[in-house]
Amino acid sequence: MSLSDAPRKSNVTHIGRARKPLSALAAAEDALPERVEVARAFEDPGCDHRTRFQLDRDRILYSGSFRKLQYKTQVFVTHEGDLYRTRMTHTIEVMQIARSIAGMLGLNEMLAEAIALVHDIGHPPFGHGGETTLDRLLAGRGGFDHNVQGLRVVEKLERAYPQFRGLNLCWETREGMARHYTIFDHPPLLVEFGIYSQPSAECQVVDAADTIAFCTHDLDDAMRIGLVRPDWLESKAAETPLIARLLDVMRESPSQATWEMGASGGDVSRMRAISSMIGELIVDVADATRLNIASAGVETAEGVRLHENPLVGFSSSAQSQVETICRWMLDEVYTNPVVGRMIYKGERMLNGIYDAFLEKPDLLPRQLKEDAEHDGLERTVCDYLAGMTDRYAMDLYAMLYQPYVRTTDWF
Repeated sequence: MSLSDAPRKSNVTHIGRARKPLSALAAAEDALPERVEVARAFEDPGCDHRTRFQLDRDRILYSGSFRKLQYKTQVFVTHEGDLYRTRMTHTIEVMQIARSIAGMLGLNEMLAEAIALVHDIGHPPFGHGGETTLDRLLAGRGGFDHNVQGLRVVEKLERAYPQFRGLNLCWETREGMARHYTIFDHPPLLVEFGIYSQPSAECQVVDAADTIAFCTHDLDDAMRIGLVRPDWLESKAAETPLIARLLDVMRESPSQATWEMGASGGDVSRMRAISSMIGELIVDVADATRLNIASAGVETAEGVRLHENPLVGFSSSAQSQVETICRWMLDEVYTNPVVGRMIYKGERMLNGIYDAFLEKPDLLPRQLKEDAEHDGLERTVCDYLAGMTDRYAMDLYAMLYQPYVRTTDWF
């Protein structure tokens, strides 16, 4: 079926019912935002025993693109250590934090979970270095942004249904992808999702949850392998109470032991400190958001969207500290030569694969040749690269350039 033959846009049918009473500020299961005309891009039978956001969540979980996150780099490449966060583990951690905040605020936890699970689905292999590489390769052709690429994945590139390309997700879920905004994420505002000043409260919750996750979990990984050391943290404690309390928990945890920790003491102290920091930031977001809502006088989900500024977020004190920690992490970890070598190697492999397919398009899988006729060869090759895991890209690079590696596609 061609895209032109796909079913027409649907109205709000098979929308399902909420499973429990929600705050008036929560996204509704049985109604769309007032300015939105259709729930999904194509007619969809839905599911009688699942709400529409639950259906979105399940479609995301069972997609091939979601499974690939297991072998995509977060900061440290996946094959160099079993305990590093991957895109998959980061995504799951964002989901858990988002559901915690949404539940505390009476928001739609299922929508928050769906947005969290899909928010990084457009990331290429090899972390942010992979994204920088693809953006450079597509210079003059629209560039590459992982949030926009995520929309391409769920709207076109996933191929799991005979009725339509993509996953046919709800408008609110796709809005959460398009308007995902953090310290490091600044996607272009697409016309379809710019009809309101702000996205849903659930989208704003995921933004805060993502910031909490990468601020704390990247710090955890860096501490575990020694890129960030206690003496460095000590030098920052006077400036950031969050770091001071993190160190306090690290020092206090061994004294609370009811078993002999021995050599495990450092790991236990670090994990308890990171957990405490996450909990503190979750409570901060919930408390600050309640104050923002009361101050703004917003009483409905529509009011959240129409408000001039986001209502979900950190207190001013926590926001300042989180931004400071992220800047320190950028200097101390993300631009560390150890990480830089990983990124450089990934960039070289992506460039090599891209050059091979542009020089010899017949090497592409058949379905991608069809896409190239519609989207252009460069965009199609970058779609292919963005969908690869680190491991697949390394194996394919070896297949193309190393003479004694077999060229059979065994993936």
